[in-house]
Amino acid sequence: MNRTERLAEIKKVVEESGRIEVNDLSDMFHVSEVTIRKDLSLLEDRQCIRRIHGAALPTGEISDAEPIREDSLGMHIEYDRRKEEIGKIAASLVTDSGWVFIGQGTTCYYIARELAKLEEVNVLTNNLLAAQALAKNKQANVIVTGGNLVHSHLYVAGEMFMRNLDKVYISKAFMGVGGADLSAGYTVNYSTELIVYQTIKAIADQLIIVLDSSKFNRTTFLSLGSLTFSDVIISDKGIPASYREFYETNGVKVLN
Repeated sequence: MNRTERLAEIKKVVEESGRIEVNDLSDMFHVSEVTIRKDLSLLEDRQCIRRIHGAALPTGEISDAEPIREDSLGMHIEYDRRKEEIGKIAASLVTDSGWVFIGQGTTCYYIARELAKLEEVNVLTNNLLAAQALAKNKQANVIVTGGNLVHSHLYVAGEMFMRNLDKVYISKAFMGVGGADLSAGYTVNYSTELIVYQTIKAIADQLIIVLDSSKFNRTTFLSLGSLTFSDVIISDKGIPASYREFYETNGVKVLN
């Protein structure tokens, strides 16, 4: 694939995903992050995409958005109205004193922000951004799992993560995915994510997948399972009709 072809494909991926990280584009196109940044810079000059810290958005995607910065962790998170709504729906499901798991990713970070508003909440998480958001509530009971740090996305995983969850039980788990496709099912970007999913699914009474509508019709690297992997999902109003029909036919509850 030459550069002209790659630029066209990057533009298409950004438009379809709504937001995509530089490191994900690097993995997808098998080029360095330096090369991807140069490509994004050129596409931005052509007004084809909009660059933010570490990621790209379609033009105009966040023109009316407020930026959110978690300064102490050095991570810049652009405001996303869809993820905020998902966070509010997820928090509304936490109605008892049972333990809740929040997985990695920015959608789960938004869930943590909403849970931090509750008077009483018990949270287990491998997401450092989520832990920081929850730390603002001095009444929140928060446990960070421990494990090997994935620097690019600020979560922990690996063998220690699995060992630390031995004999742990949780009532609800909220976890994001890299993509959702009618044929490929749910996919994730990294093997570390796959291990987290498998570990949590075994100890959670209910696993709820959270994903905004940009993740539909998108396939990433590793298969997590079919779209019936979880019997409840939380998304926004932009879910494609074909997916709504699939979920309804297969008994998967959609909250949006």
